[in-house]
Amino acid sequence: MLVRNLVTGSTPSILHRNGDPPGWRERWQDIVTSFFEEAQESCAPSPELTILTWSNRPTKSLLERCLDRRGVPYLTLGSEMPEWRNDAKPYLITAALDRVISEYVLGLDSDDVLVVSCPQRIVAGFRACACDILFSAERTSTPDMPCLTEFERSIAESPFGHLNAGAWIGKTDACRGFFRDCQREDKGDIVAAFPTRRFFKSDQGMTRKTFRRYHPAARLDYHCRVFQSLFSVPLDGEVVITVNGESTTAAR
Repeated sequence: MLVRNLVTGSTPSILHRNGDPPGWRERWQDIVTSFFEEAQESCAPSPELTILTWSNRPTKSLLERCLDRRGVPYLTLGSEMPEWRNDAKPYLITAALDRVISEYVLGLDSDDVLVVSCPQRIVAGFRACACDILFSAERTSTPDMPCLTEFERSIAESPFGHLNAGAWIGKTDACRGFFRDCQREDKGDIVAAFPTRRFFKSDQGMTRKTFRRYHPAARLDYHCRVFQSLFSVPLDGEVVITVNGESTTAAR
């Protein structure tokens, strides 16, 4: 499977249907089916990278099945949690990073992510960005807090100008410091502005607050070199996904 962003000219390694965009629901199922039907070669071992994900479900997530298919090892965090909360992710990540010995670490949401390249290519894409931590970038500011939105827009290099906390890669030492600080963030202002269950249990605001303090050592993947977010992305004309030379996203 090859993902191409026609706007940035990049070929991202990680496809993320973040935010459950309605327009992509049917097409996403076609993409997932095509991925698992396509002949896959196992990836070579990559001891320099540890992959983290998070889930408390008893069954394998999409990401876990995807990585299993490529023979790529990973660690799943949060399996012991009786109720899932996204705002637990910084705590789970911080604890896990104490045990990580690889030079780099990659963190990915479990239910809506496909990894279409082997780890070596992902690491090479990260290195080309010349930063300590790289977060996936999306078009939409969530939550739309002025202090966060305005800062991210002021440094944006493309329409993909806002942080998405569900996909990131970084140097392990830098990630330790980032997520240690992230778990300490006060999100009272966010909950006060958005008093809903969605934002009360979200890690987005916490991560974006920490990012603001860590920039420019922490950056966003404005040009989709590693990550391709699909939220607020049109169905046609911007992202093309091909399997065995045939597009799964041709106009219908």
